[in-house]
Amino acid sequence: MKTSLIIFFFIALSKMCFAQQKQSLDYQYYRDDNKYYAFELYKNASLLDDKLMLDFVSNGNYKKIDRIYLKEGGIETKLKFKSREEIIKSDNPEQKFYPIMISSKDLESKKTACEIQIVFKLDNGSILTLPFNICAIFEQLDKS
Repeated sequence: MKTSLIIFFFIALSKMCFAQQKQSLDYQYYRDDNKYYAFELYKNASLLDDKLMLDFVSNGNYKKIDRIYLKEGGIETKLKFKSREEIIKSDNPEQKFYPIMISSKDLESKKTACEIQIVFKLDNGSILTLPFNICAIFEQLDKS
């Protein structure tokens, strides 16, 4: 009986440890009466590479993100990204998710101010802008 309880305890403990694999770095959104878009930036703590995951969501009609760039004043710096094969589910059928991956090294190499904007250019011609704080992101990465 004690052995069963100990095994159960370790199984439960290991499930809790593996559930904490996502280190959230940033979340920004925009919402008005008929428009919603957002992104969540996070690091998969179980991977030791420099990849950052970015989940973009919008209620607009689009198929893909054509371009992502960082905007500081009038200067635009293109950000390299790759699509991920993950499927993100939501209880809201109007929201379309687009999971991508960016390199933290590429992001760090961009010499910008701390508080800038990230711009998503979609295949339907929409240009969506959100705040982006690179310094806060790298402070959180340094803590881990």
